[in-house]
Amino acid sequence: MSQSSIELPPQKVVTLYMSEKRLSILVVAIVVFVALPAAMAQGHGAAAAGSPMSPQMPPLRTLVQDPGPIGAATTTALFAQVAVGGGWNTVFTFLNTGTTPIDGNLILTASDGTPMNISVNAGSPLSGSSVPISIPPGGIQILTATSINAADPTIAGWARVESSGGQLGGVGTFQYFGSGGSLITTAGVLSADAINVATIPVDNDDSKSRQVGYALANVGTGPLTVKVVVVDNSGTMQKTFNITLNPGAQLAKFLFQDDATFSTFKGSMVLMGQGTGSFAVVALVQNGSLYTVIPVIPAKASNIN
Repeated sequence: MSQSSIELPPQKVVTLYMSEKRLSILVVAIVVFVALPAAMAQGHGAAAAGSPMSPQMPPLRTLVQDPGPIGAATTTALFAQVAVGGGWNTVFTFLNTGTTPIDGNLILTASDGTPMNISVNAGSPLSGSSVPISIPPGGIQILTATSINAADPTIAGWARVESSGGQLGGVGTFQYFGSGGSLITTAGVLSADAINVATIPVDNDDSKSRQVGYALANVGTGPLTVKVVVVDNSGTMQKTFNITLNPGAQLAKFLFQDDATFSTFKGSMVLMGQGTGSFAVVALVQNGSLYTVIPVIPAKASNIN
C-alpha cells in the first residue's frame, strides 16, 4: 500500500490520479473553498495584501493513501467452529449474490493454531487445509469437510474464507451421525465477522440435559485475551474470568465446564476482547443429543465492563 503527501494552496481545485498497474484507478478530487472576509471600514478602503486585515490562508496538507489493487483477496467469512471425525462433519454452503465471480480459498485452522488437514468433497475429493472456491454470479458451491480417515476421532478448529470479487454469503452446518450412519443431529450457523464484544443468552438446566456451549477463535496475528463476565437474569454479575488464546488458536467448551455452578443457570455470558483484539464466536445449546445454534449478540450492556 503506497502513500503520498500533497499540498494545496488556498482556493485551488486539484484532481489526483493514482494507478496500480492495470488493476485499479483511484481518483481523488479535493476541492477547497475559502471565503475571504470583505474589506470593510468606511473611509478606509480595501486592506492591502499582507496586512492584518488580509490574513494569509495556510496551505492545506492532506495524505492520500492508495488502498492497493481492486480485487485483492480479503477475509470475507469466518466460522468459529469446524468439527470433523468421530461421527461429525461440517458442510459449507457458499453463495455469490454479487455481479462478478468470487475466487478464493476456504482455509481451515486447528484449535492449536496449526493447519487443520481434512478431507473435502468438492465434486472431487480433496485433502489439506486450504480448499479453492470459485463461484459465478448467482452461483453456489457446497463443500463437505470430513476427517481424512473414517475412523479418526473428532478434531475441531475454525475456518475463514479469503476471496475477491462478488458478494459472499456462507453457512456452516454441523452434522452428527450415529454408528449406523443415521443422522442424529444437525445445526447450521451463518458466517460471521470479527468482533470485540459479544453477549450470549444462557438457559442451562442440568435436570433436562440442556447446556449452552461456545466456540471462540483468535482470528488475529497476536495473542488474544477475552474477558468473560457471567451475568444472572437480574443483570447482576456473578463471575469474571479470562480466556487467553495464541494467534490462530480456538477454544470450544460448555459454560458449566468453566464453572460447574452454572450447570443450572439463567442469564448471559458477555465476552470482551481486551485491547484491540477481536475474535469470531458461535454459540450452541445442547438438548440431550440435539444441538441448536443460538444467537450471539455483538453488543453488551454499558454497565458490564
